Order: sequence, then structure tokens, then C-alpha cells
Amino acid sequence: MLIAVAGGLSAPLSVIALRNRDIGGALPLGVLLSGVTLWATGKVGELVSSGLSTAVFWANVQYGGVVVVIAMWLLFVLVYTGRSTWVTRRTVVLLSVEPSLVLFAIWTNGSHGLFRTSMGLVSYGSLSGLTSTPGPVFWIHSAYSYLLLLVGTVLILRLLIRSDHLFRSQAIGLLVAVFSPWIGNGVFLLGAAPPALDTTIIGFSITGTVLVVITVRHRLLDIVPMVREVARDELIESMTDAVLVVDQRDRLVDGNPAAESLLGGEIREVVGRPLDDAFPALADVIDGASNGGGTLQTELERREESAVQYYDVRVSPIQRGFGTLTGRLISLRDVTDQRQREQQLAVLNRLLRHNFRNEATTIQGNASLLRADVTDPDARRRLETIERTIETMIERNERFSHLTDRLKESDGDVVDLAAEIEELVASKRRRHPEVAITLDCTESAWVDAGEVVVSALDELLTNSIKHNDTERPRVTISITSEAQGESDAVRLRLRDNGPGIPDHEIEPIDKGTETPLEHASGVGLWLATWIVRKVNGSLAFTETDDGTTVTVQLPASQSPV
Repeated sequence: MLIAVAGGLSAPLSVIALRNRDIGGALPLGVLLSGVTLWATGKVGELVSSGLSTAVFWANVQYGGVVVVIAMWLLFVLVYTGRSTWVTRRTVVLLSVEPSLVLFAIWTNGSHGLFRTSMGLVSYGSLSGLTSTPGPVFWIHSAYSYLLLLVGTVLILRLLIRSDHLFRSQAIGLLVAVFSPWIGNGVFLLGAAPPALDTTIIGFSITGTVLVVITVRHRLLDIVPMVREVARDELIESMTDAVLVVDQRDRLVDGNPAAESLLGGEIREVVGRPLDDAFPALADVIDGASNGGGTLQTELERREESAVQYYDVRVSPIQRGFGTLTGRLISLRDVTDQRQREQQLAVLNRLLRHNFRNEATTIQGNASLLRADVTDPDARRRLETIERTIETMIERNERFSHLTDRLKESDGDVVDLAAEIEELVASKRRRHPEVAITLDCTESAWVDAGEVVVSALDELLTNSIKHNDTERPRVTISITSEAQGESDAVRLRLRDNGPGIPDHEIEPIDKGTETPLEHASGVGLWLATWIVRKVNGSLAFTETDDGTTVTVQLPASQSPV
């Protein structure tokens, strides 16, 4: 009766688990319960057999379920407790070796007797059971089974110690479920049960009952701690950034203390709730920026009465074995102050650029009109100085506006730096024939930086030409490709024989900050530095006895052809 109950409980549970195989741990659990069903079916067939050969057949059928139960138990525990990275195709293949050999030994036992050395039948009223003397393969299989049981039990115990109430209830239920059949198996192996009456299968009837309870009452297949365990090492409780973990159905699984203020309550109070219920604004912005389950970055604007908070939202997928999506890790960084500063700077920048252009043009126009009325030579010279200065200011403003606009671009196309620099050098030679510009580059140099970096190099070359006051100004440019660890880089060196860049110009750029006593008047150097760093490059200035060397290093790329 109990054996039939075990099979009756396991069969529908296996169907439920397999239907929910997209949930972590459901697939191995479903196969495990199918194995229990096969085991119970084989035992019932053995008990109702009328002869020895029939009983042996059904006993062999049982082991098809036994070996599956052992292997699937370990896979289920690995996935359930967050060791999904261990569940690879190689692991599955290795775990299938022992069951295959055991089943081969069982079905060919008549020719070698390695699994059973002798067999007989014992009657229990109208029922009968197979008795046998175990062979060496049986004991090896038993030792192996207990080893896998021990590994799984240790992992479940570790989860029991670390988990909160919801997951602890699941873990306790799983421990009861796994110990019940193995206690029965121990009773059978020790000979405490009647011959041929395998109390292991009776233990599995208890297992089926327990799994039903924790599936219905503690949501075994609905919310699993696997997602929590995968992300636990990445969560730092003291982080100021809010961090949330959701499963593949967007149910909240975990979070850090910083997230509680956004959720309006303690994490344990919202665990298990859908994200669109616990934090609808976040769910909306993630859905709006979704890119098919991969990593994404977006921004959340959260309004509370008259205050507005901005958060940089980053979502990373959490994957288990075979690349199956298990959940997502969501971090929220408060960037309100940064966003407000950017808005203020954008407004001021736009106003200053617009007003400067209009006012400078007005001054230039009035100076031109005034020239016709000025006859004094000294006054005309001063007026010409004013006109040249205004022209320089307007030109510089336009150039800086161009550079700042390029800085905002997300240009990441692959370009041939050698060809771009060759064209740039030709343009500079036409405009500045008094400067000897040499280009040393014989091969293409492809970089993954886009044309935006050409603007930065243009600014560096312009700076070298305009500030070179020697009798014979010269600039030498060389481009080389070099190996940098595991990646390649393109290195450009720009050497001039000018007076050099003053320390008070270089130090703020090297430090990345400005102080009241250190103001870099070379705004072009700042813009060039920002552009190079934006494309993951580096820029360094070196003063030599006869001038300055600027070294620019950029990430190399393959030719797009």
C-alpha cells in the first residue's frame, strides 16, 4: 500500500515540476520524481510476480529509477543552492557514467554475478519478493550513492543555516524528504526489515508527501533560493547603492539595506512580491529599456511631492547551468546631484556660447565701422589689435564648441588612424607652410575609437604649431602598433621643438582637477584629454631638452574589410 502511495504521489509531482522546468531546479526535480515513480512501479511489479524470472525483471526495472534518483538529487541540490555554474554538460556526462555501468551490470548479471551472486523468492501471503546476496558492484553502487547523498545534504544544511524563514522552511522540508528514504534504505541494508521488503521505497512515500507540502505551502518551485545564492557574494550589505535581486519571473528575491528606503519597508516584507507591485516605477523603466534579457543601463526619475530624485539603473542577468536565465541583479545609484550639476552646466554653457558669439560679433562689427572714422595711427593700431583679438576669440569659441559637441558623441566606429592623420597633416602643411611637419607611418593603424578622436589629435597638433616660436618650427608624428598584455594598442607620438608646456598647464590635467592656484588656460588640452580617455585611451606629456612629446595610446582594432 505505501509503495503504491509513493508512486501515486511522485507521478503528478513530476508532471508539475517538468511543466515548470523554466524555474531553477524544477527540471532535475521532475526527473528525480519520475525516477521515484519508476522505482515504485518496479517494486509493485516485483511483489505481484509469480515466478523468479519475472521478479528479477521488475527488480532490474527498479534500478532504472534508483540510479536516476541519485544523480538527479545531486543536480537538483546544486541548482537549488546556487551552484549552477557546476551544472555543465561535462557534469551531466560524468554523473551518467556510474548509472550506465550499474544498469549494464544489472541486466547482464546472469553472465557474471557481479551485482547479485544468488537469488530467490520469499512469499508474503499473496505477494512475493526477490531476495539476493549482493555482489561487489552492488556495494560500490551503494557507497557511491551515499557519497552523492552526503554532498547534497551538506549543501542543504549550509542553506538551512544561512537562509531566512521562507527558504529555511523549504530546506527543512527537503532534508526530511531526502533522509526519509535513506533511513529506510539503511534499515533494509542492516537486515532490520523482513527479507525482500525494501523499506527504502516506503521512505520515498514520505518524501512524496513532504514535497507536496513544501510545494503547496512553501512555494518550492515558485521562489527558489538559488537566485539569492548566486547573487549573495555580489551583495555588500554596507553599499550605499540600492541593490535588488529578482528571479526570472521578476519576483523580488533579495536586496540590501540601501534598497529598503526605496521600497518603503524591510526586504523580508517584500520578498516574493512581483517587482511591478513592490516598485512599479522601476519595473516600468526596466521594461521600457529592455534589450532581451541582457545587461542594460537606464535612468529612473522618481518624484516625491516637489522633490525629484535621479537614479542610474543597471541590470545584469544571473545565469545558471547551460546559460538558462535565472534572475537579474539590479543596482540603483543616486545621481541626483550629478544630474543637477550637468543640467546647470548645460544651461550655462549654452547661454555663454550663444551670448559670447552675439556679443563678440557686435564688437567686431562696430570695430569695422569705427575704422572708417579713425585717422590717428596709434588709434588705428589699437583698433586693429582689438579686431585681431576678437577674431581669435570667435575662432577659439567655434573650435571649442566643435570639440565639446564631439565629446558628447558616442562615436565608436573603427577608423584607420594612419589615414586620418595623413589627411590632417596635409591640411596643416597647407595652412602652416613655415612649419616642418613629418609623418612616420608606413602601415594602416586601425583603432576602435571613431572619428571623434581625430578632433582631439587635431587640437594637439594645433597646439604644437601655434605655441612654437622657434626660428625653424618642426613637428614629428609617428604611429606604431604595439602589444599590450592580452590586447593590442596603437601608439601615436607627437614631438615638437617648441618651448614646452608649462608645469602649471600639465599638472591640473594629470591630476584631473583644477584648484584656485592651478588653472589650465589650455582648454584645448583638457578637451583632447577628455576625448582620448572617453574612447578608453591614455594621454601623457613628456618634456625633453628640445621640446615636448605627447604620447597617445588607443585600443587597436581589426580592419573592417
